[in-house]
Parts: sequence; C-alpha cells; structure tokens
Amino acid sequence: MSDFSFSGGSAGDFHADASESGVDRESVYSGLTEAPSIYSFNSSRDGLALLRLIQGRTFNAQNDLYYLPADGTEFARQEKTHFAQLVCLGRLYVEHEQVQRILSPVDNAQKRILDLGTGVGNWAVGMAHEFPHAEVIGIDLAPNTASSGVLPPNCRLEFDDFNLGLHHYYNSCDIIHCRIIAIGVKDFKWFITEVAKCLKPGGMLLMVEGDHNLLNSKKEMQELAYGSGAPGQSWLARAMFEASITMQKRGSDVDARLRLYELISASPYFENVGERIHFIPVGPWEKGSTPDEQQQKQILGILERQSMIDLVQSLKPLFIHEGYATELVEQFIKGTEKELNELTVQMYIKWLYFFGTRNSAGIMET
Repeated sequence: MSDFSFSGGSAGDFHADASESGVDRESVYSGLTEAPSIYSFNSSRDGLALLRLIQGRTFNAQNDLYYLPADGTEFARQEKTHFAQLVCLGRLYVEHEQVQRILSPVDNAQKRILDLGTGVGNWAVGMAHEFPHAEVIGIDLAPNTASSGVLPPNCRLEFDDFNLGLHHYYNSCDIIHCRIIAIGVKDFKWFITEVAKCLKPGGMLLMVEGDHNLLNSKKEMQELAYGSGAPGQSWLARAMFEASITMQKRGSDVDARLRLYELISASPYFENVGERIHFIPVGPWEKGSTPDEQQQKQILGILERQSMIDLVQSLKPLFIHEGYATELVEQFIKGTEKELNELTVQMYIKWLYFFGTRNSAGIMET
C-alpha cells in the first residue's frame, strides 16, 4: 500500500491552505468578558507581531515554550495526525455517549465547546458540524487563519495563550478538548484547575497526548541510535527523546503528559476520571487479523509515518537553537526517513486519551 496525500473531507476535516498573503480575516469576539489574552487577527497588520520567521519556518511570537512551526507544512502534518485519530477512534472523541448527552440541546441554554491548542482547527470544525447548535471556539498561539473562510457559522478560531489564564471563559463551557499541548504548558496542575474554572458543573474535559518514548514491536522501549547507529536502533526514537529532554529544559511541563490521569484524579474538581490507551504503528508494518483491521492498520501506519517524518523536520529549528550540531540534526532527519521508508525498525507510538467530569465543587482561590 503506497503513501497517500490527505487533504481532508471526512468527519469535518478540511484542506488547510498554507497561503495567507493578502488576506484580512477577523476572528469574532464572543459575548463573554473581553480579556487581553484574546487577539483579533488581521494578517497584514498583525503578522509581524504575532508570527516570526526562524530558519525559514514560521513560528508563533507569543510563547517561547511552544517551539514548533506554525506554517503550511506543519498544518499539513497536523491534518495527518487528526485523520489518524479519526481512523483510530472512529469518531472525534472518546466516551461518545457521555459527550453526546452533555451536548444535547437544551432550551435557553447555549452549549459551548472550547478546543485548546486547535492548530489547523480540524477538531473544532468537526465538532461544529456534528453539533450545529453549539458554539465552538478554537484557541491557539497561531491558529490557521487561512482556513477561517471555510469555518461553519458556529465556529471561530482565536489567537490566545492559555498560560495567561482563561478568565473570559470561566463557568461557560460544556466540553473542553486539548490535544498535543504538553510542549506549550508550563504547569499542568495549574492548567487543570484553570480548565475546571471554565467548565460548567457536569461538563467534561477531554485530553489527548502522545508518548515521546517510542516502543518496539514487542511494546518495549525502543533502543535509541547513537554514533553510526546499529541494526534495530532508531534515529526517530533518538530525535523524540532529545526533543523531550530539550523541551523540559526550556520550561515545558511536557513530562506530565504521562501523569495526566493522576493529575486529573488528584484535582478536587473532577470525578469519573478515566484513561484510554491506543498503540499506533509508525509505518505500515503491522498486520491485522481481518481485511478491515488490516486496512485500518495500514492507513494508521502510513499517516503516522508521514507525520513523524514531518515532525522531525519541524524539530530542526528547536535543535539548532539549543546548540545541537547541524550534522547530528541532519542525521536525525535522514535516519528517520530511511528507517521509516524501508521499515527496518518496527515501532509503535502510544496515544493516551484522558477524560474527567467537572463536579460541583467551588474553586478554592490561592
């Protein structure tokens, strides 16, 4: 099965045009309390203030923790990740029945969904289509504003840094979704409390994170490549390991992504906390027991392979900025491409899905 190019069209997916040149689009403020962390975007006026160029890639200019690009190449990678999640889960979210129940229409009550770290906006758009009566807001340090022309009328994207607080959304949200945000979070314990302040009692938190520690075909820790590398060792696993260490040194609470179940459970503001784990093949090497399962594993493997190759490219500015030798970074990139395209190393990435229901406890201010 050969690699393919994904451009959306399923369950709310859409193609993200990388070009923003000459486009002026305003994000619409909600009727909630205005706060300084929200920013209405005008590309010709604000591009230099909100975005910056580093080594030929576009980055957000608001938060130094999140050191991944915000350009067409990265948005395309995020689309692949989103589609892989759809193929894996069969839908946009876990705990399907509970989410449906929470978002059921109620007379004289506005249902609101908040997507933190929305990126290209696929998940937010998908939810807006699935729940047309709900208001869906996607927040990101640098959302894909080029996609705003195809947003449903009940969906909008906003520039915002949730590390500055989310006061303007307190006690107003029914569902809050966060996917792959760990690199940009300073303190997850604080973040979980801040999210709790935004949820109505009975509302639900949904979080998704990938484990940077890749696993071999036996679901044991993958051996890292050093020096010239050796059979069975992985340059991708090495790059992911180095990236995780570097992000932690820069101040990201990235290691907490593996402890989110414990952190949410320990919060006095959540109940019915749960965790789901899925192992996704990196490359189309895993076999299925039925034709349908085989097709699913092939699609997942292909998407994850493409995403990982692109991710290592996106990590290059981070590595160079933090003092890694250019030759080593190029080895990460070339080694990853070779081992994934030739399937010489069979690996899994572990995806973790966390959820919890907001209880009725009042927030204790400290």
